[in-house]
Amino acid sequence: MAVNAEFQGILDALEDPRLLVRSDYTVAYANRAFRQRFGIDDFEGRKCHELVFHDLNPCGSCGRICPMDKSVFSRQVERALERELVPGGERFLELESVPVAAADGSPVYFMERIRIRDDAQNAALREGIVSRSPATRRVLNAIARVAALNVPVLFCGPGGCGKQSFTRFLHENSRRAVNALVKLDCTALTDERFEDELLGRPAKLGGSRTGGLASRPGGTLYFDEVSALTPGLQRRLLTLLESGFVREAGSAQSVALDWRVVCSTNAKDPDRLVESGVLREDLWLRLCVARIDVPPLKERREDIGELAELILRRTGDGESAEISPEVLAVLLKRSWPGNIRELECALMRAQLLAGGGKIRPADLEAARYSELSADDVCGDTLLEEESRWRGTRAGLARRMGLSERTLYRRLQEARELQQKKETEEK
Repeated sequence: MAVNAEFQGILDALEDPRLLVRSDYTVAYANRAFRQRFGIDDFEGRKCHELVFHDLNPCGSCGRICPMDKSVFSRQVERALERELVPGGERFLELESVPVAAADGSPVYFMERIRIRDDAQNAALREGIVSRSPATRRVLNAIARVAALNVPVLFCGPGGCGKQSFTRFLHENSRRAVNALVKLDCTALTDERFEDELLGRPAKLGGSRTGGLASRPGGTLYFDEVSALTPGLQRRLLTLLESGFVREAGSAQSVALDWRVVCSTNAKDPDRLVESGVLREDLWLRLCVARIDVPPLKERREDIGELAELILRRTGDGESAEISPEVLAVLLKRSWPGNIRELECALMRAQLLAGGGKIRPADLEAARYSELSADDVCGDTLLEEESRWRGTRAGLARRMGLSERTLYRRLQEARELQQKKETEEK
């Protein structure tokens, strides 16, 4: 069936690249924006995956998420976020499929919108997200489907797998990205702090509350480890999700809170949280409106090499970020029960043992089987790390794989040695 001239004119007037695709993936029409952006004029009869990804096989058979395949069954708008390697690097493509139905409701075409998302690529890199593995791409695609919707999202996955990074990525790709992302640690959340954060602190005893999230432009409110909430706070969170209002304890007045709620849990079996009495069933059902399961690192092995280099660039000076095939082989052999957090700690310990040079397999093995001693870490490295660190000394000790006492002693020794050298030079 040929596309009439009027419909072609409508498609050509759209700014984003668009393809009109038949159910067998053949392209019926490519609008002007697509032809200019992708440099393709001979589109008639060619496959959409060939034009967009230069691949002769359908996306579904290549590990990609095909939004059109989903639209065929759902008959609704479907989206996917795909990473594509291009000369000089990579890019993210946001794909959207819209069924174009006949009078009887059956799809005749699927209108595909292709957006190049440099902002999504930058956001992913900022959050340390690497998506070479199909498992991580599935997470990103799930985020792409819900990012623009004002629904609660629940991230489920083991500790250290990157749930917080994915939450930030979700926030930065939502309509609320211009406003704040606020994290609440549910393991330390009390009724008083809940009210202080959401409603503000009382100006004085008995006075009105000021400075809470309710008085700020609506952003994203992240409840980390939601299964740790007390029954009372679970009830209040449920009320917020159902009504969009928060009420101070003992008060009859409710306050509107226009913030998107995102939660996470590292429960080994999230589906048993209700059965075991940890979470209310009605709250669980609300949270599972958009549930995204984040797999452990052992199921995302294709990401490990790039993740390792990203971690080393962040913690070092950039010169030792590249890892050798031998080091990568060692990293790929491990099961990483602590996930990305364990990988990060192992690399930082090995980096210290390497003394500023490139990490060797022996450094990784030493960092794994022996505790870093005072003599393993040079004083100059410690002083340099301390000067760049913006957190507590306890946090720096954890980051460097040392006890706080050992770190304190080594810093003192390093300062004394530095002063001695400066005195001798004078």
